[in-house]
Amino acid sequence: MDNKPVDPKMLPPPREILDGELDLLARGDEQTEPKPMLQATLSPLRVAFQGEAGAFSEEAIVQLWGAEAEPVPMRTFADVMDAAEMGTVDYGLLPIESTLMGGVDSAYDLLAMHDGLLIVAETVVPIRLCVLGIPGAELAELTQLASHPLMLAQCAHFLERHSHITPVPWWDTAGAARAVMQAGDPSRAAAGSRRAADRFGLELLADRIEDRPDTQMRFLAVARSPAALQAGAPVRSAALCTVRDVAGGLIAALQPLAKGGFNVSHFVARPTREPWQYMSYIEFEHDAADAEAERALGAVRRASATYRLLGTFPRWTLGNPPPGGDPLLP
Repeated sequence: MDNKPVDPKMLPPPREILDGELDLLARGDEQTEPKPMLQATLSPLRVAFQGEAGAFSEEAIVQLWGAEAEPVPMRTFADVMDAAEMGTVDYGLLPIESTLMGGVDSAYDLLAMHDGLLIVAETVVPIRLCVLGIPGAELAELTQLASHPLMLAQCAHFLERHSHITPVPWWDTAGAARAVMQAGDPSRAAAGSRRAADRFGLELLADRIEDRPDTQMRFLAVARSPAALQAGAPVRSAALCTVRDVAGGLIAALQPLAKGGFNVSHFVARPTREPWQYMSYIEFEHDAADAEAERALGAVRRASATYRLLGTFPRWTLGNPPPGGDPLLP
């Protein structure tokens, strides 16, 4: 990976940066982090994520696999999916939705494009944004705050209160933190996590600048093989379908889930490559190996014009076993 900082003048405006090219959110708590070199040396398990070392997506990897995984930085979400599908990594990681900003559109699109991958796990990471500057910098003297445009959008209230600071879009938050460290300019700062501050030797000039303290991001892990599930365990199934273009077509596709008593926990409509045709991304909750859930999925398939099961995976709670591994230690 090229370690040169990105020139902000070369970046497209925030609206032109793909949602999927996110560098998302670390918890920023006081937990001890495994040493990165130990991760890389002791385990062959490799997980691709968008961003670079210190990126917020790295926290999701730690939550799922702990020190057993080697985070593998990638430039874009498309690179993450390609690496997972080609088998150069064991898993790929995608942020799928934020409680503040909503769904990550390109994540749904990439799941649709990569039919060789299945969703095998999920995790939820609280958003904790900090202002990161070089040692000795002061908040009152800042002129620039760099971060991914979606992260800047999540600290809009902070920027309104500090109108002397100009937001600067960057490809990812960890890269923005590294650029601040390399520049050594006390007028420049990055919006990022405590993890990035520790990694790049930066100081916290302000803490918890996100607009809502309860904002969270959900991530999905993808792999070429399905998740190993214990019968009766709480799981989610995700499916992608296009409904028939007739009156009641969407209701007909969803009705089997309602009749079976299954909660649809996530639903998103995304445009296909065909003009005026849309695909529906559906997640619903059930128990693993539930025969009624299998029958409901079969009915959804028959009621849809096209249908693909994207995976069945454990519903995440703290302490869940990582995909293919032993339960994480508290």
